[in-house]
Amino acid sequence: MRPRSAWVCSVLLSALAGPGCGGTTACPNDLPAQCPAPVPSYAASVSGILDRRCGSGCHEPGGVAADRPLTDYADVYRQRSAVLNQAYACAMPPAGAPALRSDERAQLFGWLVCGAPDN
Repeated sequence: MRPRSAWVCSVLLSALAGPGCGGTTACPNDLPAQCPAPVPSYAASVSGILDRRCGSGCHEPGGVAADRPLTDYADVYRQRSAVLNQAYACAMPPAGAPALRSDERAQLFGWLVCGAPDN
């Protein structure tokens, strides 16, 4: 197994027991089996998804999860396992916050499966 594949598999094993999106619906099993083409862009799509869904009051300076910032590429790359684990298990965004849309999940997970490139 390639190192990236091993990393994705180990992260997902811990995510499979997730509570479901918002605790009320089944969490989709939508992780891509391989890196999609074209590779999703951090700058063009992923950073905007994280800003909208993770920043506003949580994973930013002064937010409730300020100790786990997701405000720039370096922050996100450093926490990519947790981002994948929490989003795939539908544990984040938390209950009460809007869930990731299917297109946002596809962009985020595709980018992570591709190795989280800085593009």
